[in-house]
Amino acid sequence: MATSTLKQTTYLDNGDVLHEFLMDGYQVYLLQPANDIQSNLINYGFTGPTLTVFPDRKLTAHKLSPFAEECGLLSVSRKSGTGIIFVNPKEETWTGAPAGAYEAVASNLAIAQSNFRDGLAVMKDDTIPDVVTYKILGSCVRMYVYGFGSGADYLAKYCLRPIKGTAVLGDLGMAELTPVCCTLVRGTELPQPEKNDIHVISVCNTDEYNETLKTSCLGVVCEDEVDFRRDFREVTGNYRRWIGRIMPAYNYEAEGIVDKAESVMLPISDDNESFRRRLPFMRTKTHKVGYVTFYDKDLDVKNGKVPLMLVFHGGGDSAYATASLAEWPEIGQKEGFITVAVEMHMNVAAGEIPALIDHLAEEYSIDTGKIYATGFSMGGVKSWDLFEQCPERFAALLPMDAIDYVGHNCFGGITQNVNETELVPLFYIGGVDSFGVELPCHHDRAVQRIAYLSKVNRFRSGYSVSFAEKEKWEDPLYGQKGDRVEVLHDEMFPDSVYTVHYFLSDDGKCYTALMGVTHHAHEIRPFTNRFAWNFVKQFRRTADGIVIE
Repeated sequence: MATSTLKQTTYLDNGDVLHEFLMDGYQVYLLQPANDIQSNLINYGFTGPTLTVFPDRKLTAHKLSPFAEECGLLSVSRKSGTGIIFVNPKEETWTGAPAGAYEAVASNLAIAQSNFRDGLAVMKDDTIPDVVTYKILGSCVRMYVYGFGSGADYLAKYCLRPIKGTAVLGDLGMAELTPVCCTLVRGTELPQPEKNDIHVISVCNTDEYNETLKTSCLGVVCEDEVDFRRDFREVTGNYRRWIGRIMPAYNYEAEGIVDKAESVMLPISDDNESFRRRLPFMRTKTHKVGYVTFYDKDLDVKNGKVPLMLVFHGGGDSAYATASLAEWPEIGQKEGFITVAVEMHMNVAAGEIPALIDHLAEEYSIDTGKIYATGFSMGGVKSWDLFEQCPERFAALLPMDAIDYVGHNCFGGITQNVNETELVPLFYIGGVDSFGVELPCHHDRAVQRIAYLSKVNRFRSGYSVSFAEKEKWEDPLYGQKGDRVEVLHDEMFPDSVYTVHYFLSDDGKCYTALMGVTHHAHEIRPFTNRFAWNFVKQFRRTADGIVIE
């Protein structure tokens, strides 16, 4: 593990923040530009771009902003919520420098769900409460490195190859250290790449230089001028490294999707155990809640009466991460709804969500009969909380990858006055290979949850399943087959089998679908979200509270 020390932090007159680190002997700066996207409230660390610069020669602190402004990275950074990392060579230039500088930076990136500020992840050890360390908030999921002159030579020699190592991404798994995209400007030595899947942008380099890159790199774009703002929009920002390979990344500007960081002061409800536990001595009546709103740039969100999808992230990730990995903004773009991903929702009680909905209905033209909510992992628990505590506000719910006991909320507390009568259309998804409880075959509490659901949504066939008699179940995942069963396949995950059980209610209509997925761990898959949306979008809730198709 590379050593890292935060030497000093400087708050600049223009609102920018500059952090200076020493990482394995390398002087590393993090320039966190001022922005209007609330980067101390909205967590961009999980999925935002990690912009890392290897300059031709050492840069002093006062040269960083002009340098970033001239090449276009400052604009990318301000719009992305993440900072720009500058790695200085130990000598005056990178010529003759040994390998290891990239690894020093990559291994000192970190994810912090709530303890972050000014581009830093604030790391605490529960066993040593007084010790705090600081790392750069970010990951290698979208690691884009830029080299100039001797810095380009250094990257072309040591970084155009698979780089061993991984970093933890909370609920989302692990991130590899290999760069996603490498931009090389005015290199002076021929590259020495190994076979790799890295995208390369070659700027102002010779034909021989470019041909050498093309023999080993996944995709090479050759240019004769520096314009990183354009490159990010058209090339760089379109890729990420996920599940061991390069995959498309969200690039909302290029996709024509508006993404807005917003916030609201919400009243603290009686069921908000987070505040009750942490602040028993304070008389705080409201708290600030951040959220990110996504919609197609041509969608009439002021006069159009559009549906709303609320998204709740997992206990170890963020609003942006869950929304983007699940592709809810893209689904909403195609289907004509607004997506709102709530940040740090575990500080937001289910009883406060109606107030958030009311606020959103004031800001946007929301069709109040077509409000939906979904969540992954702990966000799935929040979706079940909404089923129990404020069902009348939703046309349908889509909890995913989490089941807790009936009446146990996402605070780990007990919910009072659990919904027993208000039917809510629901699509649930669980993975067979999860480390947690997602399906009835995993634990009795999931059996109890589905039994509860069967009563509220009035399954015509009931739900008579005993966990103790699992070996006798007619369905190995849910115990009982639905009134109709559908089997699906996804070309992205050909080993998985997606089985959907549709349960009819006592009126002969189907309001409930339960999916189980083999070879599916605790993860997010766009395929399941798109399928779930196609089921729930048929439902709406009338002004007098009746669910209709």
